[in-house]
Amino acid sequence: MHFLLDKHTVRERNISGLMNEYKGRDNMKNSVKRTTAAILATMMIGTGMYAPIADHYNLFSQTSITAEAASVGKVTGLKSNTLSNSEIKLKWSKVKGASGYTVYMRKNGKYNKVADTKSTTYTVKKLPNATRENFKVRAYKKVNGKKVYGSYSSNWNTATNPQPCKGLKVSSVNSDSIKLSWTKIGCTNYRVFQYISGEWKEIGKTTGTSYTIKKLTPQTEYQFKIRACKKDDKKKSNNHYGKYSKVVAATTRSGKITQADIDAMKAELTAYSREKAEYIKEHYTEFWKYGIDYNTVEEYFSMVENKSTPENSSYSGVYTITFEDKNIDDVTKIFKEQIDYEYKQDSDVYFVVYVETCPNGHRTNPNPCWAVYFLY
Repeated sequence: MHFLLDKHTVRERNISGLMNEYKGRDNMKNSVKRTTAAILATMMIGTGMYAPIADHYNLFSQTSITAEAASVGKVTGLKSNTLSNSEIKLKWSKVKGASGYTVYMRKNGKYNKVADTKSTTYTVKKLPNATRENFKVRAYKKVNGKKVYGSYSSNWNTATNPQPCKGLKVSSVNSDSIKLSWTKIGCTNYRVFQYISGEWKEIGKTTGTSYTIKKLTPQTEYQFKIRACKKDDKKKSNNHYGKYSKVVAATTRSGKITQADIDAMKAELTAYSREKAEYIKEHYTEFWKYGIDYNTVEEYFSMVENKSTPENSSYSGVYTITFEDKNIDDVTKIFKEQIDYEYKQDSDVYFVVYVETCPNGHRTNPNPCWAVYFLY
């Protein structure tokens, strides 16, 4: 029941009544709490507000919880250790008297609860790779069955590792350079490593999916590997790295183009021409010798390649590579562009790559050379 009385009378009656109620009790702590609650109640009545006399025990309870909350310390020393491309382990300093800790992670601009723990470490799992995350932690006490929290820790941001690099290969080799390429993954950049004098050394970095190592020695074998990096905002030493790729090796060419280079070029151009022969691949079963001399398109290609010569075939031109030329990759690139042009002119044929070695020169070039034809 609530009473509205003259404020001066109520102040005297309530103070007196409460003091008598608790008189003779030995527990000074309880006496202080109750007296404080009584004063709060009296102040409320003194302002003309209704004072629920039976609720002074709730005031004591709330006062106790508020006091306990003020005693829950703030979490400090929050740090992390990135365990993999999907796990981050958090750790922080112990808060005296805390019952436990709640971990929060930011998502869509808001910190959401991840988990409660009684430990001073917690591992957040199932995170996306090469992704920056932000965390906070706060301590809590249990008071009357309720969690009473202290202040949030300072924000801590870190990142997961990138996934391992895949698809590393040697895409081209010259006498003084080797070009590497690989499959794109999520990361800040890629770090390139070379095996030098018995140890792996970082020799470069790139945001692209290829890298050319230059100033190499001719006819020398080299080994390489790469790994992805997720750059940290704070310190260089805190960058996050994926696992190393497989190791690839390549031997630089001699100072001049060799017969082995020409043979490799011919094989590459032949595969390229087969790929471009779309009409043949679609219609070869309509040819009159199908089922007699060949049954598959690969057999057809092989048959044409074995039978074609400059003497019994047509061609639009002949191209020469002198024995003094050095860059087989540039030559190969030019010939692929020529094959593209040939198929645009005649799309319903198959162009056979034919190479003739001419140590005494060719009718179109008096110097020792290789003559290259695209026969059809």
